[in-house]
Amino acid sequence: MNNVTPIAPQKDVHNLAAAQLFRTRWENRVNALSRCIDHLVIDHEMTEEAAELVAMQAYADLESTNQLARIDLDASTSHVVVLRTEGGRPVMFTASDLVHLLEQARKEDRAVVVDRDRRRPVVLEY
Repeated sequence: MNNVTPIAPQKDVHNLAAAQLFRTRWENRVNALSRCIDHLVIDHEMTEEAAELVAMQAYADLESTNQLARIDLDASTSHVVVLRTEGGRPVMFTASDLVHLLEQARKEDRAVVVDRDRRRPVVLEY
């Protein structure tokens, strides 16, 4: 009688982040991530660095729903990200390519800092 089985499994942090992001999905990327990071730090006692990473990963997972394109982790390295487009075609993004994209977004005011006090993370708005 002392053994009690929980009805629902314990939620992991990725699911907590996804649930928070799903609630704010109609907001812009910056607000949704900011609220998610705050939720994980305040309500679930995560460090800001860990909360940022989990929030970014959960956001990307939700955003990629029904997407044909995907990042090929097996082909990617610390210096190249391989994007597989429809039909599995590879597209190469080197670290230099991504820095160039970030610099262009900064010039166009599309690179936005989520937490202005800490100046991180940076996301691109479209």
